[in-house]
Amino acid sequence: MTRIFGFLFLCLIAGLSLTYCATPTQPTGGPPDTTPPRIISTYPQNGTVNFSGNEIRFDFDKYMNRQSFGNAFRIDPIAGVRYDVNWRGRSVRVRFEQPLPDSTTVIFTLGTELSDHNRNRLDNPFVLALSTGDTIDEGEIEGRIIDARTGRGKRDAFVFLYRFPFDLEARASYVAETDTAGRVAFTHLAEGVYRAIWVDDRNRNRRWDRANEVARPFYRETVRVQDGQPAGLGTLFVNEPDTTRPTLQGIGLFSSTRLRLRYSRDMMIQPEAEITILDSLGTAFTQAVPLFADKQQADVVFAQALRPLPENQTFTLRSQGVTDLRGNEPRTSDRIFTGSSDPDTTHVRMTRHLTERGVRGSEPMIFEFSTLLAGTSVVDSLEVVQDEVIYEAWEPLEVQDNLLFLFPPDVWDEASDYTIRIYDERAGTRRNIQTRILPRGELGSLHIRIAEGHRLEGVNHHISVLDRDGAVVFEGITEDELTVENLPQGRYTVLAFRDDDGDGRWFRGDVEPFRAPEPFLAQRNVEVHGRMEGELDLEYPHLPGRTDDPEADPNEEPIESGGEPEDGDVRPGESEAGESGPSEP
Repeated sequence: MTRIFGFLFLCLIAGLSLTYCATPTQPTGGPPDTTPPRIISTYPQNGTVNFSGNEIRFDFDKYMNRQSFGNAFRIDPIAGVRYDVNWRGRSVRVRFEQPLPDSTTVIFTLGTELSDHNRNRLDNPFVLALSTGDTIDEGEIEGRIIDARTGRGKRDAFVFLYRFPFDLEARASYVAETDTAGRVAFTHLAEGVYRAIWVDDRNRNRRWDRANEVARPFYRETVRVQDGQPAGLGTLFVNEPDTTRPTLQGIGLFSSTRLRLRYSRDMMIQPEAEITILDSLGTAFTQAVPLFADKQQADVVFAQALRPLPENQTFTLRSQGVTDLRGNEPRTSDRIFTGSSDPDTTHVRMTRHLTERGVRGSEPMIFEFSTLLAGTSVVDSLEVVQDEVIYEAWEPLEVQDNLLFLFPPDVWDEASDYTIRIYDERAGTRRNIQTRILPRGELGSLHIRIAEGHRLEGVNHHISVLDRDGAVVFEGITEDELTVENLPQGRYTVLAFRDDDGDGRWFRGDVEPFRAPEPFLAQRNVEVHGRMEGELDLEYPHLPGRTDDPEADPNEEPIESGGEPEDGDVRPGESEAGESGPSEP
């Protein structure tokens, strides 16, 4: 009996321990919470002076992921402060092991890496500033970082700020990160001269590791801070080449010819891509055709060997033209896989309509399939319906591996409706594919002119026009102006840079010695109307050598947006300071 009571007593103690030690969580049930967490109060309040306490507190509106706090919490400008972190419910206390320095403005920042239990991150960095003296510094520096590939604000970019005298080998005096719109702000700064640089701070140690981390300067080398007068860094455009090569992580066989390749990154298939399969001696055994990247899991590529791969042999492969989304070829892999005796039972089905956005004139309609089309019934069973007329032997058409190209006899009839009926073996019936013919009336043009004062005699401007999917639809060079013809009606992004050094490439700037980036701009939401020629004047927001800080940055406002701006856009009339498998069935 004593043993029984002892056992029950231990169970009771264990249960109480679990009750009081368990990490609080959000209630379960209902739709998932996707809202970002908020800080609802702090102790002390922001802006407190004569602070002499040994702890601060942040109160949140929901339960937080406590492990995310360590990387998100920063103290500026002092370094080496030792502290303990204690959580209770939705609040966290930071207790300092030694007093904060006298007469100093101290800034405590919670970065956007901080998340709740549902992995929702803070939208914007949160700053709590206090002073251990009678006054608190009020200087401000503001700027913005834009992804030069898309024209969108670059989130989670780190900016290092150094106070004169500058020592770029030392830890940065202050660190800030951009919000969802790419804006960055330093507040509560002492008066003085500062220098800011963007750093790809991979190890989060507040130091620029020149051997392993990329850094770029803003157009202005230094800024002067005065209380009550915000200083502007301007807009920095960032477009660092991604040269990290993907890795082939797995090779699976569905049959003796069907391969599933899994990579470390999302992949795409370039024109003329090919795969060579090598035997155990390293001799080419056969070729394989890359078919498609999985729509739900883009890091998976399916391929089809031209010869069966026997189950009693081992193989390796080499590829060309199967790249990640930045065009990087995979690292050479010696991954070994074994052949298979299973027959290929893949159903022929269309995987993508590659021209679903529309064709015009004599452009072909292009359809992608799950397997090589040679020997299949796709072409023989194809029907093209033009209005109410059914064509069972459409010409001209062309088959390339797993792609089907349908051409018009002359040009597509803009007044007709075309439906393509493609037989689906798995469904046992034809699938109706709706198409779109782009009328000439929907095509417009855009006249682009470099504004006076932004041109240099004999210096070219490189201009790119991107559609809403980010695909480049035009590239051109001009000293002053050009016209982009035959643009379907819609919104576009225009990118441009002034090639001051004449090398045909955009110079991104050097930190040391300081060399400003070549002028660059990204104009989003440029409206093109059918049967009309639009006008667009381009002005670079920050030219090297300019000392003014324009209140209105022409790069930040959409042109004829015609609707609600997207996240990160600036609404007309507003100003901003400084401005990716499942097994195949």
